[in-house]
Amino acid sequence: MRTKLSVFIIVMVLGIVGAFGWMGYRLFTTGFSAKTEPHAIEVFLARQIRHLAIPIEQRNTPNPVPLSPDLLQEGLSHFADHCATCHANDGSGDTAIGRNLYPRAPDMRAAGTQSLSDGELFSIIENGVRLTGMPAWGNGTPESERASWVLVHFIRRIP
Repeated sequence: MRTKLSVFIIVMVLGIVGAFGWMGYRLFTTGFSAKTEPHAIEVFLARQIRHLAIPIEQRNTPNPVPLSPDLLQEGLSHFADHCATCHANDGSGDTAIGRNLYPRAPDMRAAGTQSLSDGELFSIIENGVRLTGMPAWGNGTPESERASWVLVHFIRRIP
């Protein structure tokens, strides 16, 4: 039993060292250029860290703003004024700024974005995401929070 545990620990340590060595190799061969696409491992780790950075009670918060056609029109206007510069009017992220951010501005229509909970989308809009181009739009006022919840409704309708 002790031998199996020792082998397991050695394999885990070698795996971790190998993963960090591989990431280091990629970093030094591609540099810090925003032009290179992040590798799947980098994307996975970044998404997991973002997920864990949002408190669970906020992640599970449903949208408190009732949906209406006027509200969607308000969300469209707000998105066009504040978000489309990076995310494009169609939500694709295919703009001069969105394409050149690192990581790229996400496609609002994609499953990775649409699978986020309302609370996660709200938190990202309100608080931003460190080490990315996503700024914190919230200022702590009820008006700001309402505007972010309206955007959550709008983002759900983009696809």
